[in-house]
Amino acid sequence: MRDPKDYQFDLLASHRPTEPPLNEKVHPVAWAAARHCTSARTGDPNKAIRAIVIHATAGASTSGAVSVMQEHRASFHWLIPDENEAAHGKFVWASAPESRAAWHVRNNCSHKNVFMGATRINDWSLGIEIVNTQQQGDKFSDWQIQACAEIIRYAWVKYPNLTHIVSHARLDPMRRTDPGANFPWEALEHQTLARTE
Repeated sequence: MRDPKDYQFDLLASHRPTEPPLNEKVHPVAWAAARHCTSARTGDPNKAIRAIVIHATAGASTSGAVSVMQEHRASFHWLIPDENEAAHGKFVWASAPESRAAWHVRNNCSHKNVFMGATRINDWSLGIEIVNTQQQGDKFSDWQIQACAEIIRYAWVKYPNLTHIVSHARLDPMRRTDPGANFPWEALEHQTLARTE
């Protein structure tokens, strides 16, 4: 298994796909909470997006992840449900407006290979949370990886400057390990890029 701190792949504008709309539903509780745990982006949101950050919840449920937003501690744009949840295999949850900056990475975090080492990542990124405990026996489902790739491809079509797909661990290696060593990063990269080559 690779180290989550090394998880990154980049998208090429010349390979941008053409995809149908994302199969998502607004999570009403998360969406309402997002008013209090997101911020206005600086500049045009459509041009601002440079990266997507992949997270794992370190919890076992959608409701647990949404509670973090209700407590105004953090936020994310999409939430991918786990196998034991009714939405699994059907749709992802839209949790916060893409036009708003979600609070999913600390402001002082950065990486030299992600947008030239810029900080304030929330201003120019989108966040995907995947429900997973990050414990050894909790594997990510094939559908979760497929859904994550579909979100990336949807955003790749929509945002002309989107380039970097990166783990939370790469951006905040002293504090975070998500999406964790169990996450099949190569499978995500392959599913994202396979139909563009």
